[in-house]
Amino acid sequence: MLGVVSMLMPTALRSAGRADEIVAGLSAAFRAMNSYRVDFEVAMGEHRMAGSYAVCGASYRLVLGDAEVWSDGKTRYEVDNRRKEVTLVRVEPNDRNILNNPVRAFDFLGSDYAASLLREHNGEATLLLEPAEGSGAPTGRVTLVVATQTMRPRSLDYEFDGERVAVRILGVEPLREAFPAFDRTAYAAYEWIDFR
Repeated sequence: MLGVVSMLMPTALRSAGRADEIVAGLSAAFRAMNSYRVDFEVAMGEHRMAGSYAVCGASYRLVLGDAEVWSDGKTRYEVDNRRKEVTLVRVEPNDRNILNNPVRAFDFLGSDYAASLLREHNGEATLLLEPAEGSGAPTGRVTLVVATQTMRPRSLDYEFDGERVAVRILGVEPLREAFPAFDRTAYAAYEWIDFR
């Protein structure tokens, strides 16, 4: 009976329902891992960089090129090792930009984005996440590719500050080692800039 109802439903409704199901599965998969590590490659224009981040609860450590970002869920410590600077800023808890707040990067449930399914084939689904009108979402449209068997992201592509950002996910796994705490003494010789 459900199959008949599904066949009678307009394709757009079936597509939106499947997109919501995938988004829910992706969000649930990340929530189920309280501590995890993600390895990725990011491309912006001609620039490509490998990076990784580790999350434990609301805290994270992100490494991208010469930069490190640490967060305890309230404050971001942006470490520029070339300039020998540490910049402190307040965390924006609702930000879903993978480079600004990886804790929320794949948590689109109840979000400011509406999901639609562009295609699903060979165990991969491509979703379009569009900011809801008046949402104030920090990024424009997001194209997200998800491996539907594992509910792990494969890639995401979005616009941020007028630039296209393409992120390829190389691996997601539970964190096996202890989560490192930010150590101020390791940066004692750096210039500290506080924008909180």
